[in-house]
Amino acid sequence: MKKQIIGSLVRFTFDDNVPALEFDCNKLSEANRTYAVPFGMCHRLGDMAAIQKSESNSFKVTEQMRHNEIAAGIAHYENPSADWNMKGTGQSHVTAKSLKAAAELISELTGCSVEEAMKDIQAKAAA
Repeated sequence: MKKQIIGSLVRFTFDDNVPALEFDCNKLSEANRTYAVPFGMCHRLGDMAAIQKSESNSFKVTEQMRHNEIAAGIAHYENPSADWNMKGTGQSHVTAKSLKAAAELISELTGCSVEEAMKDIQAKAAA
């Protein structure tokens, strides 16, 4: 099965000649629409805490690491940017202003200095 968003439509396609399905988000009730945004952001931001154990993190993932990833996501989505993806496009949409805002938010939330948060962000970007 594959999922695709096309405007306000969500399309599901299947192998083996199984017919495709489409869901028109404009047909959501107001109550479901009101719930869907926080529900989706809860999952989107929570997924950022799914950090893979690797050599670069000494095969250890801490709650602080998860916290920092979610804080960076919050800073990204509270920014006026319309970019859904934070990375993966091959083009950097990070500006000095948004990077500083992310470091300031991480500093505020974790108690580390802005400089320490900036070093952490830069280390992750280089990894």
